[in-house]
Amino acid sequence: MVSAQDNSQFSSGGFVLSLDLELMWGVYGSHSIDSYGQNILGVRRAVPAMLDLFEAEGVAATWACVGLLMFENRDALRAALPHRRPQFSNARDDTYAFIDAVGPDEASDPYHFGLSLVREIAARPDQELATHTFAHFYCLEDQLDVPAFAADIDAAIAAFEPLNVRPRSIVFPRNQVTKDAQAVCAARGIDVYRGPGPFRMDRPGGRAQQSTLRRGLRLANSYVPLCGPAVVDVAREGDATNVPASRFLRPYSGGAMAPARLQINLIKREMAQAARQNRLFHLWFHPHNFGTHTDENLALLAEIVAFWRNLNDRFGWPSRTMAQAADAARNTAAQMPGAA
Repeated sequence: MVSAQDNSQFSSGGFVLSLDLELMWGVYGSHSIDSYGQNILGVRRAVPAMLDLFEAEGVAATWACVGLLMFENRDALRAALPHRRPQFSNARDDTYAFIDAVGPDEASDPYHFGLSLVREIAARPDQELATHTFAHFYCLEDQLDVPAFAADIDAAIAAFEPLNVRPRSIVFPRNQVTKDAQAVCAARGIDVYRGPGPFRMDRPGGRAQQSTLRRGLRLANSYVPLCGPAVVDVAREGDATNVPASRFLRPYSGGAMAPARLQINLIKREMAQAARQNRLFHLWFHPHNFGTHTDENLALLAEIVAFWRNLNDRFGWPSRTMAQAADAARNTAAQMPGAA
């Protein structure tokens, strides 16, 4: 048994890549099918291409899936809805308000159903299926309704059962994590989560806390290191293990390529630092970020992967899923003096 103090950090390096697979369920608060549908449809091309790249280069990745997209058809989805649901004060945060927009099945409604994508992920080597909650549940938009969140997580776990998968990792939507939410997940065996980034501007908060200044600083920090390097460490927090984010990979969206190059060069510098120090670099994004300008974005991702391969050859710096990173940290802790 590993003995560790709360909030203790372990040296266990690696490149962690996590992707939030949401389809329309993750963007209803800001987009509609009319405004964002092309990005969602582009996921159908982007995901297989990323899986081919990862398999060819030996990259492990964690795919955090919204439970609502993991059904064969509308009837199966409706039958799986939890009886207790959150009551958000802002209607934009209530994913269930859009259930009536769902079509009969994936063939007729590729915006809401993505079970075929999840099955393809599950069939590839070194890919972890994690949960992104059942209904893209926001834990910090109002006071957390713990029973409603528990019902959501139970529904999310059940959605994986036909795939013979029991998720161990969770990505909280908008990285809105609370101790009560952690406890609900840990009690169900979901004891690994992606924490927010290392900078003050990354601290979790509700929509009201996301000021224009805060968003602007996060944007600028993606291209110029305003706050230092985004090299991180796994942390044990009670019954949960935090595999914190380093950076969000902002997609190329057309126009000049210079900002994308600034970002990629920054990411590579920080990856190299993490490899030299045997620490963690955790990159994340959404597949729908690659839904347009897909070729350009895949090329940027391939460049990052090739750079990781070089670091792996030079330093033995591995690629790990979130669960693997957590296990490696626990193994490191178990070997430390005083571990029981």
